Amino acid sequence: MAARHRPKVQYRPDQVQTILSCMITIHSSAMAALIDKRQPLDLIDVRTKQEFQSFHIRGAQSCPLRELSAAKVLRGRKREATEPLYIICNNRVRASLAAGMLTGAGCAHPVVVDGGMNTWVRQGLPVLFKRPFWDFSLARFCCELMELFRRPPLVTHESPTVA
Repeated sequence: MAARHRPKVQYRPDQVQTILSCMITIHSSAMAALIDKRQPLDLIDVRTKQEFQSFHIRGAQSCPLRELSAAKVLRGRKREATEPLYIICNNRVRASLAAGMLTGAGCAHPVVVDGGMNTWVRQGLPVLFKRPFWDFSLARFCCELMELFRRPPLVTHESPTVA
């Protein structure tokens, strides 16, 4: 039996550029401006649950890429289907994959946040942090209080000597 060979697909550089240019992105500062203006929007974060819980953008919905159900995301949208669906991850890779999945499921306007959370944090844009177990302001107060007791007293009292 003769083995069948698949023909190699050769892409021209202009075709690759067209494929890559199909993905719509938004710069993180533009995204922050939309959030600051309290524009109603849908933003999904496709990082892992642990990554999301450690810090995330206010209003973002956690949809880890490994668990992403495009149909469920599209059904659960707050905005109209014609409105942009913003997608963020750490650096843009997972968000790009999610955008492809969502497009395949019928999402009309997926928009990837360029640079992801790495750029967002590097630019000093606001995030919500998980509340730490220990309150650092209380810890600082306790350390200062303990340090106060460790210092030698400012005034020393000498006991009277008996002659």
